[in-house]
Amino acid sequence: MRNSPLTILITTVILLMSAGQSSLSFAHGDETHPIEQKAFIGVDSAAGNVVKQFHAALQMGNEAIVRQSLAVNVQIYEGGKVERSLTEYANHHMLADMAYLKGLTITPKEHQITITGDIAISTSISHAQGEYKGKSIDSMTMETLVLIKQEDGHWKITHVHWS
Repeated sequence: MRNSPLTILITTVILLMSAGQSSLSFAHGDETHPIEQKAFIGVDSAAGNVVKQFHAALQMGNEAIVRQSLAVNVQIYEGGKVERSLTEYANHHMLADMAYLKGLTITPKEHQITITGDIAISTSISHAQGEYKGKSIDSMTMETLVLIKQEDGHWKITHVHWS
């Protein structure tokens, strides 16, 4: 089943609203919110296994597995920029992302995967610590992935949002 970006967007909004996230807020400033509980839901699903494989491949520098995990038409949003295909990502930031992650210890704090039909949404929060280019890294990272089950039954990541 092929889904248009509009279908994915509508499905995402519906899933967020059904999860009690009906109001969206963008003005938090420096306000912090403690993580109240560690939630790991759906991570052992077929879609969850693709997400874990993708994360491990990025950190280990396994370009073949990263490429296998991403759809050809993947869109990657990060730092106010967008890469609109696997080719664009591979030619621009993929190797830099791998180099960055290689020197870090990533500790998952929360990871939830919701599957509705042929669409899976993975949301996670992790703590990243280590060193990159001589600089100390100690940050919380947030990630949203949208996966689509392909006609062959395999899940592919079609959208990535990192912050």
